[in-house]
Amino acid sequence: MYISRAKFNTYTGIQMSGKTNMFDLDEVIRLNRKISEIELTKKELHYIMKNYQKLCQRFGYVKVQSI
Repeated sequence: MYISRAKFNTYTGIQMSGKTNMFDLDEVIRLNRKISEIELTKKELHYIMKNYQKLCQRFGYVKVQSI
């Protein structure tokens, strides 16, 4: 699946806002519709979550290391 930089930026924007648990996909989609014209589907959200580190590297985000 292809995830654009815009979709990934939208996802990380919601994530950094701290407004919801990112595992609550229905709420993530609801918040996304309020703040962005870029649509995120549940399938795309699952893909982003599963491939988060790979997408961070692809788009030049700082890699977060877990403790």
